[in-house]
Amino acid sequence: MTKTQNLFFSCVDSRIQEQGSMYARFHLGTFLRGQSLTFANALRRTLLSEIPGVIITDVLIEGAGHEFAALPGVEETVLDILLNLKKLVFAPCNSNLAELETFQAKGFVNSSGPKKLTASDLKLPVTVKCIDPNAHIATLTSSGDFSLCINLEVRRPHQPVTNKTSSGGEKKTRNFVFDTVPMPVQKVNYTIKSLNVKQGSEYIVLEVWTDGSVSPQETVQFALKNLTSFFYQFATVSKTQVFGTK
Repeated sequence: MTKTQNLFFSCVDSRIQEQGSMYARFHLGTFLRGQSLTFANALRRTLLSEIPGVIITDVLIEGAGHEFAALPGVEETVLDILLNLKKLVFAPCNSNLAELETFQAKGFVNSSGPKKLTASDLKLPVTVKCIDPNAHIATLTSSGDFSLCINLEVRRPHQPVTNKTSSGGEKKTRNFVFDTVPMPVQKVNYTIKSLNVKQGSEYIVLEVWTDGSVSPQETVQFALKNLTSFFYQFATVSKTQVFGTK
């Protein structure tokens, strides 16, 4: 726990859940009555809308001309494979959230059956990893040959999808563009607790669930820094406009 005068911030519970997802509970205080609700609302909205995540932007599947195509030696349709790929969660290795603005990477699969393809079969650079390596992609029969290429980028939940378009037309191989919205923070709850009834002080119990690509502790720190920077910019602008100072 860290304290500055009467301020405190502590993580009272933290655990890894199924499929690599993470959960943590925090206590934040001290607030005067009413301040805690204002603070908690802003923090929750920032956690849900500002945390960047690594997503697949587009996929190239060898021999797939459209979503409903059936590939020789592959049990799933192209649509099923695309849906499986959309479920994959990726995370950068040895990078914090502040360093992800320009992150890009590629992944490849070149495999022959019989085999059950999982995320562990993706050939990824050392800069990125898949949170659940056992996640299913496709099932190859003895006659199946399968190749794909994925592009990975960092986006924020509110960031608009880039102008990439699916290409291929009548070609045998088509580039499929994903409109995936990154949701590294899956859920945020908070409750306001009384700390000192006589003084009217309160504290926040904050619960954060993530998809495993980033820890709840890091998301809260990132959100607090973003909020501080955002409000400071307006404080600086207002000071310049009102008092004419630089």
